[in-house]
Amino acid sequence: MHLIDVTNTYSDLVQNQLNSTSAQYIKVYSLGNSSVVYTETDSDIEIVIENHDRKIKDEEVEFLIRRLIHDDRSYDITIDKTKKIIAITCKK
Repeated sequence: MHLIDVTNTYSDLVQNQLNSTSAQYIKVYSLGNSSVVYTETDSDIEIVIENHDRKIKDEEVEFLIRRLIHDDRSYDITIDKTKKIIAITCKK
C-alpha cells in the first residue's frame, strides 16, 4: 500500500477547513482509490477515509492507524453502514 500526499491538489478544501474549523493542520492523501483526510486540532487527531467505489478494507484502516497515529494511543472508529466512509479519532 502506498500513501501519497496530494494536499496541494486540494488546496481550496484545506484552506476552507483551516478558516472555518478549529483544525490547525490538514493533510490529504491518496491510498489507491481511497481518499484520506488527516486533521489535527489542539486536542484531537481525526482521519477520514472515503471510497466511492467499494468498501474500505480492514487492512487499509490498520495501515493508516500504524502510519498516521504513531503512538499506542486509544482511538475510536466510526463506520457508515456501507463501509465506504470511516472516521478514526483519538486524543493527542
